[in-house]
Amino acid sequence: MENNNIDTSEPLLGRILHISLFLYLFLLIFPHTTTPKEIAFWTAFLCWVVLRLRKSEPFIALNPIIISLSLFMVIALISSVCGMGPIENINRFKGELLIPFGLFLITATEFDNLKKVKQLLSALLIAFAIYTLMAIIESANYGLLYFWDRTHRDQYLWLTNYSQMGAIIFPLILGIFLIIKNRWLKHFLLAFAAIVFVILTAYTRVTVFLGIISVLLFWIIFARPKKYRVWTIAFVSLFLFVSGLFFYAHKENITIIEYGSKLEKIINISGEFKSEEGFSNRIPPWKAAVDIIKDRPLLGYGWGIKKFTKLVQQEKFLEQWRVNKPSVYNFYTTFKGVFFPPHNLFLEIAIQSGLLGLSAFIIFIGIYLYYLIKNILRNSSDTDRNFSIILVGGTFLSFMIINLMNNELGNISGKIFFVVLGVGAAWINSKPR
Repeated sequence: MENNNIDTSEPLLGRILHISLFLYLFLLIFPHTTTPKEIAFWTAFLCWVVLRLRKSEPFIALNPIIISLSLFMVIALISSVCGMGPIENINRFKGELLIPFGLFLITATEFDNLKKVKQLLSALLIAFAIYTLMAIIESANYGLLYFWDRTHRDQYLWLTNYSQMGAIIFPLILGIFLIIKNRWLKHFLLAFAAIVFVILTAYTRVTVFLGIISVLLFWIIFARPKKYRVWTIAFVSLFLFVSGLFFYAHKENITIIEYGSKLEKIINISGEFKSEEGFSNRIPPWKAAVDIIKDRPLLGYGWGIKKFTKLVQQEKFLEQWRVNKPSVYNFYTTFKGVFFPPHNLFLEIAIQSGLLGLSAFIIFIGIYLYYLIKNILRNSSDTDRNFSIILVGGTFLSFMIINLMNNELGNISGKIFFVVLGVGAAWINSKPR
């Protein structure tokens, strides 16, 4: 009798990879889970490497998207090695760039169908639903002011990072809603999306508000079937009506006045650029960042924006600003030793990896969008369009809007962003060229 040896290691490794990555994304949402997250990620990454090595196809199928992202990674690594404080730079590079890059590669090569994608992204939705529930429970101790009063926000456990995560997960909720079939899950996701929308709107962060409004506009224009677009228009109209009544009833409230002031600033963008305190005191750090980039334009100072505090206190910059830019000088002498980075994704990339790194990152984004839009135009399937436009495109748009006034690339939102870009790249590669 012939003995056939069946290799079961690959299916086992595949299951371990999926479970580990699911666990990593679930833990990613919660604070104080660094060690189990690290174990889960590196377990998934090791299984992925072994699986790729065993396949007859190339370890990584090189395409313009992966090549352009790899180029950015190489430039960031070189700038870290050659930059200011190489050891600290490498540590920052590992946590803020290498792990997101690994997440991108894993999802771009292993999650090539919607069933796998839904299972993976459900980890984020389940975790964030629990996180939202904990925030609502915590709010019972403070009342409704918990959500919009910024005075004591640093004391809260569950609301501190809610806006950054919520703005990037909101399009995921809407995207998954459109591509699942289970009616009860759809009802849950619809209610969940409404709760997140209300909380984020009350959070009084303008870029977060613009991000979720942009996602809703995407939904109203592109979601299929058409009935979902009509429902959303009705929901937004009702929300605006109720909000208008609420704002009018509490028009003397200091938080409402602050929110109205921020909305006025959005309309008067040119005035914000001219004001020295424009965009919530971001103009002086932006001006400082430009001068710092000019001093080391090609490769920057190495990965890790924490060094910005030391850079702005260097005598050569302070003297230059004292003479030419008094507002910048006054800002950084007043807040001496306080970590106040530029709060802009593109400026911070240029500081850390130079104009070469920034150019490579912009090229990656441009190439990715080119192939995404190209495949959207070629596909008429409702599922494909909902996945690519609402889930992937909505996440991309929300992330970019938020990061005009912040930098979440190396944080939780950045990791989720690269996971979504990865599953989007897998979808792009699964389509005929």
